[in-house]
Amino acid sequence: MHKIIYFILSALSRIVALFRVPFYDVIFIQKLALPHVYPFPEVLLCKLGKWLRKRVIFDFDDAIYTVSEVRKKTLFEKFAYPGRVQKIISQCDSIVAGNDYLGQFARKYNQRVHVVPTSIDLAKYSMRLFHDKESTPVVIGWIGTPSTSPYLNLIIPVLQEIAAKKEIVFRIIGGRSFECPGVKVEYLRWSLESEVEDIRSLDIGVMPLSDDPWTRGKCGLKLLQYMAAGVPAVASPVGVNNKIIMDGINGYLAKNTKEWVSKIEKIISFPAAHLDMLQQARKTVENEYSMAVNVDKLIKILTIW
Repeated sequence: MHKIIYFILSALSRIVALFRVPFYDVIFIQKLALPHVYPFPEVLLCKLGKWLRKRVIFDFDDAIYTVSEVRKKTLFEKFAYPGRVQKIISQCDSIVAGNDYLGQFARKYNQRVHVVPTSIDLAKYSMRLFHDKESTPVVIGWIGTPSTSPYLNLIIPVLQEIAAKKEIVFRIIGGRSFECPGVKVEYLRWSLESEVEDIRSLDIGVMPLSDDPWTRGKCGLKLLQYMAAGVPAVASPVGVNNKIIMDGINGYLAKNTKEWVSKIEKIISFPAAHLDMLQQARKTVENEYSMAVNVDKLIKILTIW
């Protein structure tokens, strides 16, 4: 019930925002006011923008034009208007996409597409203290939301195999209940204030994903957070993960149970050998995925007429 009330109030606030359009030079749309129906508010915004000579920019960093396997069976999705995102993209003056995969989709409906990768504020992320010896227990962790928790099921056999040989704890930041027999699981409530410290408490960060149109649109935020905080990262080779991670250089990619186990155990057994990897990971974020690097790109998009 609380989620429904929040959704209604959020939608109303965005509709009310239509009346403030004349007071701005650029209208920046980041989320759909009514995610499952015809995008009436956004289409109206675009029409008002043209009439008032205001630029309207649509920004998206998920494959919101499709549906994740987890949500396909929900009632809302069964009756959703299928072309809502395409309609908005075709109407806006410019599009900002979070990765190349999303950018390719957007260019089918609008040629004024700019790719600005998801970026983080590195000033908030100090590197975790380096331990040159194997810690006990080893804390393997994941940060996310309840809606993305089902991806953890992909590594249940991985965690179980490692737990049979090593003392580990699987720490979940922000997710919901996760059943993994034979593995100790801890839960931390997500909060903005503790997020970075919670990530720094991990010895290894994981990002398992299935390979489908929805996951290929993800922008790798949790992966960037691990890398910025000096946490060795292991991820599925899906979508932008293949661009962020250079396997064996600044992190690891693992496509099956055998590779997941092998690469996590390598980090556990030889922590000192991964010091250069952690430095390379931090450098990757600093050079390509930091706010300091990408803010000028966004400013240019907002100011070019």
